[in-house]
Amino acid sequence: MDNTLLITLSAQNAIRRQMDVAANNMANVTTAGFKSEAVLFEPVIRRPASIKERPRTIEFVRDYTIARDFRPGSLQRTDNPLDFAVAGEGYFTVQTGQGLAYTRDGRFQINPEGTIVTGDGRPVLDNLGQPIVLNVAAGSPTVGKNGTITQNGVPVGQFGIARFDRPGALDKIGDNLWRPNNEVAQVAADPQIVQGMIEGSNVVAVTELTRIMEISRAFESVTRLQKQAEELRGRAIDRLARVQS
Repeated sequence: MDNTLLITLSAQNAIRRQMDVAANNMANVTTAGFKSEAVLFEPVIRRPASIKERPRTIEFVRDYTIARDFRPGSLQRTDNPLDFAVAGEGYFTVQTGQGLAYTRDGRFQINPEGTIVTGDGRPVLDNLGQPIVLNVAAGSPTVGKNGTITQNGVPVGQFGIARFDRPGALDKIGDNLWRPNNEVAQVAADPQIVQGMIEGSNVVAVTELTRIMEISRAFESVTRLQKQAEELRGRAIDRLARVQS
């Protein structure tokens, strides 16, 4: 019976983690470029040093990693000349204090110096790895499908669009940014940039809400099993006390 309590406890911990991830997906259903996540589980088998009753092995469950769905989200029109979306594969390159990072969130701004930056002020880089600086007095830029930026018909740069052979190797570092883990960024051969649009989250709200309901039922089921095991243990102790008396 102690084994039952330990197993149900491990299941509750795993389900709680699953709920945290599902809730985070729902919270980011309107976040530009957000990629939905799911918890991956694995069994953990323990063989006690000695045991007099069966089963002789105890199997727990644990969450060992987070899987992310890198399929693109739907494009949403904003008509803002500083909003951009990557249609297909690829990531905008961003300079951070810890090195290069990558994002699908193309909601950019122009700072007072004329540099194109992310919403939190990080410079967006061109195909040469340099910040993109515009002439503030020349008005809004025009961006072609290949990422070439022009002002008044004069080319001033091109977005640096990176791609990865294994997007699953990217680590999320916060602020909708990604950093490769043992993966080398490559130049996207044929980037497709759309101006005046952003890529929405690929979280499907109805699917995620259904998953949250299923997780809640699973937690209730495990809790009920745990309660039954505790009640059974209590009755066993009570009967043993009566026999001894």
